[in-house]
Amino acid sequence: MMITGILVPGRGYTTRGTLFDLADGILTARGDEVLEVTWTVPDGLLQIGPEPFVRAHVAAALHRAASAPVLIAKSLGSHAAALAAERGIPAVWLTPVLTDPAVVAAITAGPAPALLIGGTADRLWVAEAARATGKPCLEIPGADHSLRVPGPVRAYTDVLGTVGTAIEDFLEAL
Repeated sequence: MMITGILVPGRGYTTRGTLFDLADGILTARGDEVLEVTWTVPDGLLQIGPEPFVRAHVAAALHRAASAPVLIAKSLGSHAAALAAERGIPAVWLTPVLTDPAVVAAITAGPAPALLIGGTADRLWVAEAARATGKPCLEIPGADHSLRVPGPVRAYTDVLGTVGTAIEDFLEAL
């Protein structure tokens, strides 16, 4: 089944980041369409609530999708979880904001397959909340909010291989 992978950035992590390069490569190798969401996050967005801002950008990308959409969203992009749940859209949530009960509730409520990926050194990753969603989780020991781990660069490239394989397996199972 052909899909449209919609890459949804974080606040400071654009779709040019390493994790999105990995996702783009996986989607492209499968022959899938790739759409990138771009935005300039306004000052104060986190204080007023980012969900409407994220929803508007993701909804615009969904409108352009040529085939069944799959969200691959980083951090701030996880505020699209309610939209994904409403529309039954599968998603890979990269370092989702699990400190926000609305994000956790929306991921939990989503009827479509989802995969959560985060690191134990990320203050926005709450392992108990991730498991409580009932969705599969890939937890990277020692990984920060960019999924980087301490130590030699090989440790980070190993993480990228693990994350890439998990994304491949998730997409294959759809």
